[in-house]
Amino acid sequence: MKNINNYNQYIFESAQEMVEIFNDADILESIVTDSESLLKSIEAEEVDIYTTFHLNPDLLKSNFTINELYENEEFNKALEKNNFKKNELESTDETETFIEETIHVKFFSIYKKSQSELDQPKYIIYQSKTSSSSNWDNVKAYKVNGDMTKFYNKLTNKSIEIKKGDKTYIYNTSNSGNDWQLNGEGDGKFKEFMSNDDIKAILVDDDVSITINA
Repeated sequence: MKNINNYNQYIFESAQEMVEIFNDADILESIVTDSESLLKSIEAEEVDIYTTFHLNPDLLKSNFTINELYENEEFNKALEKNNFKKNELESTDETETFIEETIHVKFFSIYKKSQSELDQPKYIIYQSKTSSSSNWDNVKAYKVNGDMTKFYNKLTNKSIEIKKGDKTYIYNTSNSGNDWQLNGEGDGKFKEFMSNDDIKAILVDDDVSITINA
């Protein structure tokens, strides 16, 4: 975790901590989540999609997308035969509360038929790409060993500490940095609600520093 002391210095979150500094980046880029940290949040363990779900590789084309897999008849038959069910396909591109500035993610969870979707899934099917790339990474399957709530929180919930002089103000967001709300009572120096543009604007003050908490 590092401090931002001026407009051009922003922090990008790595798998364990924010360690890299990028210039000319948008503040949203400093709070996005990478695939490694997302998957680590649920203690994901990569598994072979073919052996796990008893799929014949010859029945799927090479380099299939997660959308194609989701609709694939043979895949859905395999889930049914092995007493599994899937939930809906989710995408950071279509859900406003997900972070989508530097990473794009598509995923769906797989449960045993006897489970409620309020339970922890057994597996997650996952595909991602960075905003700078036009190509999606290969679809992968992971066994879920942790709490999926942490996965969603990693995508959406962030906080920042704004320090001005000897005072600290904590702001929280639940929509990926589009809006920030002051935690606790203010003293009039900063607004109770701030947009991403508001956050950027106060960075021109030499007496202000911001710490981003993942």
